[in-house]
Amino acid sequence: MTDEDVAKLLAQPYHAVVGMNRKQGPPQLTVVWYYWDGETFRFSTTRDRAKYHNLRRDPAISLLINDFENKWYYVAYGQARIFEDNHDELVQPVLEKYLTAQERARQSWDPDRVIISMRPERTLVGR
Repeated sequence: MTDEDVAKLLAQPYHAVVGMNRKQGPPQLTVVWYYWDGETFRFSTTRDRAKYHNLRRDPAISLLINDFENKWYYVAYGQARIFEDNHDELVQPVLEKYLTAQERARQSWDPDRVIISMRPERTLVGR
């Protein structure tokens, strides 16, 4: 796949599956809306979610986007960074990707929301 193909895939409003390490047992997998700015992935969560606690303890994270229609996928591996402040500002590109302007106008946010970002250290594209 070319860089252009990857950029097109990452711009689509597909869901991403993020994986992180639990304290014990199998990895935690969860589906998120995400935004890719060309260097960093970004998604939102709340402080009461397991993914928040798992990433605070161990920031290793993986992210998978599957293009089912074209039969290929993209995986990124890296370290999560948690932004505790400015959630409403930082989440805007995510919302613009998945919601209409009318839907965005109706959003109200839990003050416990944070932004998780990840700059890929390694990527894999496969079929």
